[in-house]
Formats: sequence, C-alpha cells, structure tokens
Amino acid sequence: MDSSQILPPATRTSVCRGISAAAKNNEFVLQVCQHCERVQYPPRECCQECLHDELKWEKVATTGELLSHTVLHVSTHAFFREHGPVQIALVKLDCGPVLFAHMAYDDAKSGDRVSLENRSGLSGEGIFVVIVETGDAEKQLSGLNRLLA
Repeated sequence: MDSSQILPPATRTSVCRGISAAAKNNEFVLQVCQHCERVQYPPRECCQECLHDELKWEKVATTGELLSHTVLHVSTHAFFREHGPVQIALVKLDCGPVLFAHMAYDDAKSGDRVSLENRSGLSGEGIFVVIVETGDAEKQLSGLNRLLA
C-alpha cells in the first residue's frame, strides 16, 4: 500500500458526530447546554457545568487565543508517520472551551489571536484547523492540504 492510500484515524463515538456532520459545510459547531448555556468541548452526553442532558449543536464564536503549539514528529499511527510532521495547537476559545487543532504557521507564538475552522479530513471526520490572524489564511490552509479532503 502506498502512502496516498493510508487514511487518518476515523474512530469517533456517536456523541462526536455533530462535528463531522458540520464539517461537510465548513461550519464550526460545538454543543451548548440548553439549561445553563455553557459551551461544551469535548462533546459529551451531559453538561460539564450543571449535568443537564439537553445539549444542542450550535454555531459558536470561532475566535480565541493560541495557548501553545508543537510539532508532532513521531506517531504510532501510519497516516501521521507518512504525512508528518504535523503541527498541533492548543487554543482557548473566547466562548470558553480549550481544544486541540491542526495548524500550519511557523511564526505563531503563544498569545496570538486565532480563529478556528472545522474542515472535513481525508477520513471524512471533522478536524479543527487554526488560522493565525496575523498570517495569510489561504497559505495556512494550503499547508494543511495533506490532511483535508
């Protein structure tokens, strides 16, 4: 099998499928508690704040702060071994949650303002990608083409 046939991981629980469904339309959605309005990430069955079980997928603000980033040079998964290195970022969204996302911007630094996009990956799953506000968005996205559908 050549490296173009190796796909990224495609294992998600049913509670996470809202992210992948929204990615088909490049929509960024997270669960929002209908009781206390807390934005949830990672997806879950009950609110992490009030334990209410009425969570709805909603579009949320995509802006936030880059907390840190690193480059993954080694992986146990064949896709990331063949398509690496992969830059991973930790982002604190203005709406509350902290999440990991893929990134392609070498000049980024902690504290940079960023926005996130939800894109379909090669496995059909939604993946979050970081766009650093001070950089060229198209160039940043093109740096991630090997991961996107």
